[in-house]
Amino acid sequence: MQQLEKPYLVETIMSPANDSEPKSAQESAASVRPLTVFQMDLWTIVPYYTSYLSEALAKEGVNVTLGSITYHLDPGCFRRHGLSNDPGLLDVVGRRRIRSPLLRRGLKFIESCLNLLALAVRFLFRRPDVLHVQYLQMVEWRIAFDVWFCRFAKWLGCKLVYTVHNILPIMPVPSADRQRSTFRNLYKHPDALICHTLEAQRLLAKEFAVDPKRVSLIPHGLMFHDMPRRTVAEARVRAGFQGQECIVLFQGFIAPYKGLNFLLEAWSLVHRQRPGARLVVAGSGQARWQAELREQVRALGIAASVRLDFRFVPVEELPVLYQAADILVYPYNEITGSGALMTGLSFQKPIVATDLPAFCEVLEDGRSALMAPYGDTERFAVALIRLIDDPALRDRLASQAAQIPESWASIARKTRICYESLLSGER
Repeated sequence: MQQLEKPYLVETIMSPANDSEPKSAQESAASVRPLTVFQMDLWTIVPYYTSYLSEALAKEGVNVTLGSITYHLDPGCFRRHGLSNDPGLLDVVGRRRIRSPLLRRGLKFIESCLNLLALAVRFLFRRPDVLHVQYLQMVEWRIAFDVWFCRFAKWLGCKLVYTVHNILPIMPVPSADRQRSTFRNLYKHPDALICHTLEAQRLLAKEFAVDPKRVSLIPHGLMFHDMPRRTVAEARVRAGFQGQECIVLFQGFIAPYKGLNFLLEAWSLVHRQRPGARLVVAGSGQARWQAELREQVRALGIAASVRLDFRFVPVEELPVLYQAADILVYPYNEITGSGALMTGLSFQKPIVATDLPAFCEVLEDGRSALMAPYGDTERFAVALIRLIDDPALRDRLASQAAQIPESWASIARKTRICYESLLSGER
């Protein structure tokens, strides 16, 4: 697809005039308006990705409305990017500290339904050129309200773009085996789908019969690369690490697909051979998963070298944690794209990861990371031990990994081109 040199401008209807008469420069400027986009993540499922993309699109000259409620775990998330959120009507639940996840989810559902209704009315009178959906939470519960809204917006004339962060829900949900038909139907509606990896694009075509011509391949950008950082020495002191022990860090949401059971099995081999190294697992997740990991650490006898920090890590603490680490680890058993990996890459640390196709598109074994098959505890442990023993190798891998990511400016430009191709009828 040929790249357009200038931002797409939408002609507006002017008062009747003789079209044959030339317009002045002022009249020409008045007859166009910037491309308008509604970025939709009403439940704030991917608030950081949406923030970085919206900020970059605004710098690209796109008029972006951020359709999200306040993120309850990080209320200042959008403000840090110079953004204000507009979910439609209500933004109450995210501003309250509701301890019960079940209650918060129920209130979010009610709030989201009211917001969808308000947005539907608003779009009747002032629709955006593009409705760009980042996440539809209700789809995972097989409730069609947000899908109906998307179809309504498309009926009004909005171009519908959907970012496929996960091909299918990666969290255990009721009736998970029946999700395929739900998502197969969902993927029929957007005018364009955006994927971050070739693996995601391949699976869409193979398992959901999505025409590759409807898919734009646009990479995921770095996360938290713009946060203030301390020196490594300062970070280690603040993180509570003593001496010169080698710190291996897993950070992110605690969930079965992240492969933490496999990681702990591999770490038991590392612990026996390099007892001075320490594994840190930091992140929040369901209580039953946390309890399972605690029990596994106890059963394996590795408690002396494992720190389990089960909590949401505030954004201001992330640079401290990553700067203090010597090695980052991604032991996932499945993934088609990873914001956690893009967070790790922004801190320029050596990585050990499983050799999943989506990871192999970003990382190269022996050049920018060390990689091993999921389930092969011995090879994964050997990779960790190699990096623990070899600081020069750590530096070399980190240096190569730092050259991988694409800038958000480039990502926003590609996203804008995707919008433009739909509005101009090229696809």
